[in-house]
Amino acid sequence: MFCLRKESPPLALLIEFLKAKKLTPILPKEVDDKLLNVWNWVGVELTYNKDRAPILLTCVRKDSAQGEIFDQDIQGLLNFAEAHRELDNWQVVDQLRGCRFYVATILDKNDITEEGYDFNGWILQFFQENCNGMVQIDGQGFFDAEGEVLLELPSIDDDVPEPKEPAH
Repeated sequence: MFCLRKESPPLALLIEFLKAKKLTPILPKEVDDKLLNVWNWVGVELTYNKDRAPILLTCVRKDSAQGEIFDQDIQGLLNFAEAHRELDNWQVVDQLRGCRFYVATILDKNDITEEGYDFNGWILQFFQENCNGMVQIDGQGFFDAEGEVLLELPSIDDDVPEPKEPAH
């Protein structure tokens, strides 16, 4: 989720949003009110079902301790978007150039249910609505607010081995 808003909202606002959607987010015990109310959080595990793996939510900001990672990720995606310029790609390029922070949700594909995918969808919707966010799904693409693909990304196959150097 690539966001244009200047600062990421405190996690407490996300939790309130999820609860308003009749969801019950479960936070780790060490996450207290102080951590929930700071804007410069870096990561948290959100559990949607105590019998399932949590969803890891991370936030990487421009001009922060993670700035180098931010710059590399944004530049790599910008290079791809600009190399595959088509009619609607300008929205993706503009979003990436204006991005102040991005939020990634990391799902355990081996331990997630439809309930978990729905929970993740509400997380993405929160950042889309409250932070001028644009959804990007690895291996799928960038999406507009209506869920239409603006720019397809190449698929990611975790099972493909890395190419080996040919023997000489």
